[in-house]
Amino acid sequence: MVGEPRPGTLGGDMWSVLWVVAAVALCLGLLYIAQRIEPHWVAKDGRRFITMSEPVDRHGNVTGRRREVRGVLLQDGALMLSRRSIIKKASSLWRIEAKSPRPPARRELYILQSVPAAPDGSMLVLRMPASSKLVPILDRLAPAAGDQRSET
Repeated sequence: MVGEPRPGTLGGDMWSVLWVVAAVALCLGLLYIAQRIEPHWVAKDGRRFITMSEPVDRHGNVTGRRREVRGVLLQDGALMLSRRSIIKKASSLWRIEAKSPRPPARRELYILQSVPAAPDGSMLVLRMPASSKLVPILDRLAPAAGDQRSET
């Protein structure tokens, strides 16, 4: 019997199936890793940066998906954030409202309020690594814990 595998070994068709399953598993693993990576960059002067943001309502519930934003720290402490879309680049002015007291591990979260404030109370959460060069700069701009407004 020339074309049949020996007992205890995998046949040719079984190897093909095994390779397809391994390739699909590898692709899914790489997709998972790619979704967890958050881009972050800060210019040497600490004024320009790229990071992730997500919109939240006034109660802190996430209302949209995370998006990459480019930001510029202005002289008065405001942040000009722009987000690229398929059609055009949308830019808006924001101020730091607060810093999250309990951010996820190795992350810092800053709650931003648009200028002028949105009528529906929607805000933006700026996410960045705790090791970022921008964290000490934004910490100085964030109101002290006693100064933060409580929304109830």
